[in-house]
Amino acid sequence: MEFMKSLDKLSRPIVRPMLEQYGFAHGELVAQWSAIVGDEIAARCSPGKLSWPRGRDAGNRQAEGATLAVRADRGVGLALSYETTSIIERINAFFGYQAVTSIKVVQGDRPVRKTSSHPEPVIPSAQTVTAVSAKTSGISDESLKTALDRLGQRALTRSNL
Repeated sequence: MEFMKSLDKLSRPIVRPMLEQYGFAHGELVAQWSAIVGDEIAARCSPGKLSWPRGRDAGNRQAEGATLAVRADRGVGLALSYETTSIIERINAFFGYQAVTSIKVVQGDRPVRKTSSHPEPVIPSAQTVTAVSAKTSGISDESLKTALDRLGQRALTRSNL
């Protein structure tokens, strides 16, 4: 299916200028923070603003890297400051170039995040299953029919919550 494009490819040109305006030339840093630095470090801090050296274009990978402000939970700033070298190495390994050269640890309260990224499964009612199956009964491709059945059941169940 060559005509299909990923949402990431379509949204990147729209979202990137907004992220660069606030210092996030790479939104992946925020989205993938836990995968980049590990769950243990991510539980204690979150990425803040990327500050590029004066005169540096955020899209120019050849120049000096940025300073990343990291918001740390109260009481862990000192311990986290000892791990900055490791964090910088992980970030740069993730991007494949020297994106960050230093980290500024700022202690303070972080926004509370949900610990579970997976919501409780919702079981659709028999009426919902029947209604969706009736709508998709004319589809001959079984994998497409199954996918649309699941999508329809979830959409209708969530709207009833």
